[in-house]
Amino acid sequence: MLYRIVVVLLALLCICSCRSGPEHNNTTGKEDHNKKVVHAAGFTIQRYGSSQKLTVIDPWQKSNNNVFEYFLVKTGETVPANFAGKQIFHVPVKSVVCLSTTHIGFLDALGKLSSVSGLSGTAYLTNAEVKKGVTESQIREVGNEQGLNYEMIVHLKPDVVFAYGVGSEINVQINKLRDLGIQVVLVGEYLERSPLDKAEWIKFFGAFYDKAQSADSIFDRIRFNYEKIKSEISSEKERPKVLTGLPFKDTWWIAGGQSNLAVLIEDAGAEFLWKDNLSSEAFPVSLEEVFLRAAKADFWINCGSVQTMDELNSFDPRFSQLPAVIHSRVFNNNLRSTPIGGNDYWESGVVHPDLILKDLVKIFHPKISVDKEFYYYKKVE
Repeated sequence: MLYRIVVVLLALLCICSCRSGPEHNNTTGKEDHNKKVVHAAGFTIQRYGSSQKLTVIDPWQKSNNNVFEYFLVKTGETVPANFAGKQIFHVPVKSVVCLSTTHIGFLDALGKLSSVSGLSGTAYLTNAEVKKGVTESQIREVGNEQGLNYEMIVHLKPDVVFAYGVGSEINVQINKLRDLGIQVVLVGEYLERSPLDKAEWIKFFGAFYDKAQSADSIFDRIRFNYEKIKSEISSEKERPKVLTGLPFKDTWWIAGGQSNLAVLIEDAGAEFLWKDNLSSEAFPVSLEEVFLRAAKADFWINCGSVQTMDELNSFDPRFSQLPAVIHSRVFNNNLRSTPIGGNDYWESGVVHPDLILKDLVKIFHPKISVDKEFYYYKKVE
């Protein structure tokens, strides 16, 4: 998983869509309104006075009608009557363990990195504040998947472990942690079908810190910026074709035609070579088929960990004959990366799709982009 991610109308939408009304104490358990989740499909928020119920829906691949409910009550307040017997979290939480570095992006945006006491994949971090915490042993490595360090997690005594699951086997970890007295919450942002869907999970994280208004404001700003960029490029008639990825042995895993990457490419005023594909998941394609389509590609992006053109061509000498390579139109999303493979595109990019989109517009339509500085991307030379 670590590799494991009009303008006036938009303004009105941003103002109106995510705000909740005044909060009132409510210990009867009667629901007074739902908090709007306008993009994400993987979670909902229901408010009961100042308490909340968060529902996560199908948080792993090929999950079918698996629902998890988390009940949030402000510290010091009475638990609503209908919350009795439920999984209760007293908020704001003070100490958390994150089993994905993408969670760091959300907590950074909320200003809550200081709450992180444990993390999976510390070697691949790019966030300077969290890296400092690891160096000073304020944040501990807790392992991942089958190598999860349960003893360390118990030692840290977190208020919540933010976890994720690729498959149903995540239930084994959840049950073991719960048996050890650890509260676990499943996060499924990586399964969302568009960049804004994923970014809206900041509301989910914000609920655990009692920062609903801050989370709403952050998402409103991200959405406004993203939609503004998308609107500005929508009238551009030239739509260059885009190749993505890099082969592994004899197979090239291509992002699905309904994936986040495909949406980003389209919103940036370009055409994904596999736009006809109806999947949101990556799928294998033979090298021969890729080369047939790649002959029509104007640009090539997101080519693994490649840093130089020589390195790219070393994978296959035929790459040097592709138009994107011949015309030096290869760009990779690893500008903010570390020598051992950490990449901020996968860490903070989840909550900054507007910055990713801005980069892509610079790549595909350089003549109409005023700002020439990239944030996540760089040209492969």
